[in-house]
This record gives sequence, structure tokens and C-alpha cells, in this order.
Amino acid sequence: MNCDIDMLIGLLELKKAYLEKIQLILQLQLEKYKRQSDERKRLLKLAIKNCKNETVLQWLRENEESVTFSKLVDMFHFWNKLIDEEEKKNHGDNVDITFVAHGAIKDFMIPAGCLLPLPTITDVVLYAPWNCATAGDEYGIATGRIKPQHRVFYCNKDEGCTIPDEKHQPVKLPNHWNSMKKAGECKIPNITVSPLRPGDGVWEGYERHTKKHGPPGRSRIVIPFILPEEESESVQFSVVMLALSLVLLSSRFKATVHLSTCLCDQSTGQKFDKEQLIKQYAYTIDNTSMKVSPDMLNETWIDYLKRWFGV
Repeated sequence: MNCDIDMLIGLLELKKAYLEKIQLILQLQLEKYKRQSDERKRLLKLAIKNCKNETVLQWLRENEESVTFSKLVDMFHFWNKLIDEEEKKNHGDNVDITFVAHGAIKDFMIPAGCLLPLPTITDVVLYAPWNCATAGDEYGIATGRIKPQHRVFYCNKDEGCTIPDEKHQPVKLPNHWNSMKKAGECKIPNITVSPLRPGDGVWEGYERHTKKHGPPGRSRIVIPFILPEEESESVQFSVVMLALSLVLLSSRFKATVHLSTCLCDQSTGQKFDKEQLIKQYAYTIDNTSMKVSPDMLNETWIDYLKRWFGV
């Protein structure tokens, strides 16, 4: 009998210790959430204080308490560490940042200006037409070598698509890239980005080109979107840009951001209106990818000087 009582007491004490551990974990998580919530509010207040665009100001205020900015703190810390390192290098004050990620367009439209929330970001340039599966070439974007005449569109499905490659060429394709500064108050699809993963080939391809043809050059910064394994969720690109613009407030840099990512329509409900997207820039039919022609890597001495010395 005493043995049974001792065992029962032992189980109760074990249960008590277990519950206390669970309570401590929950308390720490709650404190972490509160700290992040307070920091998010501080960052949004800083953004509103420094924003000059009324459309973006309205967007910030309307979404201040929503889940839209739930990852703002994480993205702020992501950029803060990277920009600190880049400031130690021999860059000029005006830099070109190429952001390499997986991406998609989803569910709703936002003003293009939301990608340029503060004056610290002078422009955001998109290379893939809407609904296109690739942005062409990470190395070409990072070095500035890619030009509109280098675009080649093709069907990215080996089987199951009966449309020939030439039919994947977008209608009324502009002879320039999609500048968000020029887009102004126009609405664009909501872009989400997700981290690169080892073995997916994206960053490995960029590194192969760099080893063979040389790095991007002065004042050109390349940032792969790589996060710890446990942080693999997608993030709204507008939040990524807001975080960067806030980090740049305390930096000497002003940046033009070049986005190297897929822009496939992955809306869970109704797909985007393709006519509206053609009007904004350009649209590709499903299963379309973009690559670059081989002559992109033919570099003149003038191109070389621009790349290395920023002349």
C-alpha cells in the first residue's frame, strides 16, 4: 500500500513539474509576442512619421492592427544585420540591391507605391511579367547586364501543354522593366516571397555565374532570401520593403531594389484580371518561363567600367 501511495505522490509531483514547465514556456512565448508587438507598433509609427505618400500612409494606417505586418519585426532584423555589413564595404551612397527569392502573386491588389513606402527606397524594379514563372537570370539582374532585348519566353512544361513556345510570348510586351516608381498610384497584385532552400538550384546557379564571370561590382548588393529552417513561411513583399526602408533610415544608403523572383498567379480564389495586368505592364499565359539569350554575357569595356567603378 505504501508503495502505491509513494508512486502516486511521485506521479503527482511529476505532473506538477510538467505543468510548471508548460506554464513557463507559455509565459516566455507571451512575453516574446508582447515584445514583438511593441516593436512592430514602434516600427509602424516610425514609418508613418517618415512616409510622404498619402496613398501609402492610408495603407499603413488601415493595416496597422492587421496580420499584414505580423512579420515586420523579423524582416527588420533580417535587413538590419545585412545592411550593417554592407556599409563597411566600398559602396557609394546610392546602391542597387538585388533580392533573390521564390515568389508568387496572390489574392488581392495593392497600390504600387506600397513597395516604396519611404524615400530611402528610390525604386523597385520587377523583371518577370505578371504570371511568369521566372525572372530570367539572377546574375544578369544582379550585375545590371540583363536588358529587355535578352528576354526569351518558353513553355516550362515538358508534357501536358500543347501551346508552342512562340505563343508564350506576352502580348504588347514593353521594351523596359516594370518600375514601381513609374507605376505610381496604379494597383498591382500582392506579391509574396518565400525563402530559398539548399538544393533548389537558384542560389547555386548565381554562384556558378559569379565564379565564371565575376561579381556584380561596386554599389551592387545581392541578397538571397535565406532564413533558418524553422522560418520558412512566405512573407508579403510589401512588408519586406517596408522593413528595408526603415533599416535604411539609419544607414547612409538609398536603394533601388531589383526583385528576382517568380510572379505566378497562385490566388486561392478568382485569378487576377489579365487585361488589367496587361494594362499595367504585361502578362504571360500559364506555364510560361523567361530566360535570357546567351549574348547577355557579351560585355563591352564600357559595361565593365560601369560594373566595377560605377561610372
